[in-house]
Amino acid sequence: MKAAALIIGNSNYLNNVLDNPENDANDIAEIIGRLGFKTNTVLNANTVTQDKTITEFAKSLDEYDIGLFYFAGHGFQLNNANYLAAIDTNFDDEEHAAHSAFSLNMLLSYLSKSKNRTSIIILDACRELLNKKSWYRSVGNAGLAPVYAPKGTLIAYATSPGEKALDGTGRRNGIYTGALLEHMVAEIPIEEMFKRVRNTVFALSKGKQTSWEHTSLTGTFFFNSGQLSHSLSIEYNDRAIKDSLYEVGGDTLADLIIKDLKSHNFYIQNPAIDNLRRLNLAEEDMNKLFLIGRNILQSACGSANSAERFMNNLEERIDSFTHENKNHVLNGIIFETFFDAYGSFRQDNIKSEYLSELYKTLDNERYKESMQFLNVILQPHNNVLFYNPSINSTGISLDIEFETVSEEIILKSIKYETQDILVEQDYDEIWGFSGNNSYTLLNYKKLKRRIAEDIFVPESKLTINSNIEIDDEQELKYPSNTKLMK
Repeated sequence: MKAAALIIGNSNYLNNVLDNPENDANDIAEIIGRLGFKTNTVLNANTVTQDKTITEFAKSLDEYDIGLFYFAGHGFQLNNANYLAAIDTNFDDEEHAAHSAFSLNMLLSYLSKSKNRTSIIILDACRELLNKKSWYRSVGNAGLAPVYAPKGTLIAYATSPGEKALDGTGRRNGIYTGALLEHMVAEIPIEEMFKRVRNTVFALSKGKQTSWEHTSLTGTFFFNSGQLSHSLSIEYNDRAIKDSLYEVGGDTLADLIIKDLKSHNFYIQNPAIDNLRRLNLAEEDMNKLFLIGRNILQSACGSANSAERFMNNLEERIDSFTHENKNHVLNGIIFETFFDAYGSFRQDNIKSEYLSELYKTLDNERYKESMQFLNVILQPHNNVLFYNPSINSTGISLDIEFETVSEEIILKSIKYETQDILVEQDYDEIWGFSGNNSYTLLNYKKLKRRIAEDIFVPESKLTINSNIEIDDEQELKYPSNTKLMK
């Protein structure tokens, strides 16, 4: 997905220089850039520059899926409206202050009209104005006021309404941004990330500061969806990852098994599966064990009977290949499911024949390391995957809308996190070219199975909510010129 970020750090206020905002902005920009955002960083913006830069950024978001706005500096409220102060904002009276700072409501107005799916606003902007004018003292230095986020937006504040933010005296970063930098790299949903930030801020401020968010996000968003992976590295070599590079050779038992599994001959592949029990895991190279796993699945998908029986009883058969809490054969099966012989993500042709059996096996705590491996290899592709068992452990939910026309039930939409994922296409891989009025007839039970297969989720992990009551055997019309796309 395309993501853009505008990052502003204002430190050099007249008679009131702040220690941290420039560092905060630079450090946020560095990590956001590593996370895949196109960044624009502005330091010590005056009124004209700040207005122009924010306006241009807001208007550009139609070209992006995700927009992030970060501000560190002075913020204030007037009549329950929030303003972000430029370094030359005039605080002589309320009128000058409001007209020489940027209105947060203006930014929200732009975002409400933008076509991007997700907007994130982060405001480390509630520091106390040290040289307050009398009009500002009259509002009690109440920090920023709460505002409501337009659909698809999260607004994060360094403090709860009515609190002041603490500038990180003696630190490179303010307390709030320091916590952001610590937790932003975690491979967790954004709501969980901000919860961790809140706990850190509360602890470091000794209870004086509690960060706060208001959100209307409808989808699941990760800052780090695998671009920065610290939990586990892929330890297998290039010939294991790119199976096409593997040259059959060597005389170990593992070499012979790989050679036989690659033969595409049932009479050779079946005995190779039987020979697996003779492997000495302590002596075999992990890359060869990984390749054996890949080729077991390849053989099963090619209808070799012994490989099919192995995969259909995976939870029972795979246990004997665990050595020192790692199961390289299972990891190979996992990788082959999602990646092709060139190490490329399959995306539209995931090997789903044994996906339910694989996920059932991974539910076992004994294969925790393999679940971590799955999480690492799939994280960069979560934007196109509906289901990752390490993240969506409780399953996913879809909302389906039907329309009844002349006693016929017609499928109109399938929504995931409020987004319609039933997308029209000119050509259907199964049904060929089809017009807008072409339908496939199937009952509700088969519809649920088809959806589960199309989005690669076990039926047991799929919840479907319908706008009408419908029996499993009820026949309905499914538009043929569509596919499901996140």
